[in-house]
Amino acid sequence: YFKRITNPNHPAHGEFGLYCSLPGGAPPGSWLLDYVGRVMLGEDQDTRSDYVSDFGEKSELACDANSYGNESRFLNDFRNTGKHPNVEFNLRRDKNGELRQGVYVKQKKDAREEGFDGVKQHEELLVSYGKSYWRSRVGNLTDFVWRLPGKPMPPDGKPAAGRNGHCG
Repeated sequence: YFKRITNPNHPAHGEFGLYCSLPGGAPPGSWLLDYVGRVMLGEDQDTRSDYVSDFGEKSELACDANSYGNESRFLNDFRNTGKHPNVEFNLRRDKNGELRQGVYVKQKKDAREEGFDGVKQHEELLVSYGKSYWRSRVGNLTDFVWRLPGKPMPPDGKPAAGRNGHCG
């Protein structure tokens, strides 16, 4: 399910996030849903869209959920949330053999983290949009990332509006 983010320390405050609705949560490796949108060749993608996910066996395709899609379009990037990504995109084939961009619970949130047992019910689903996504939008990632996973909010708070760590 998706809902508006009300935590003022969240980089997507006031926007929407996607949360786990499964009673009991979802264990590592679980398929949750597919990223749905308009599929095109990667070279034809709208570079201005904040809802494009590259996929395909060689990343030759793009799926853009800007105009239409499903609730997966509300997946937020983990950067500046203070958390690690807990889901990832993986290719899968549906029952008809069609290629899909699946959203799966990660096997581990982070290599340094012990005891990851999946996503809890009502936990926000966070993915990594990838460094190239952010570099194309903000340039220098070192200046952009102001809150690392597992770290508290910086004493001076988050930066001014416009560098909120979320596009979409």
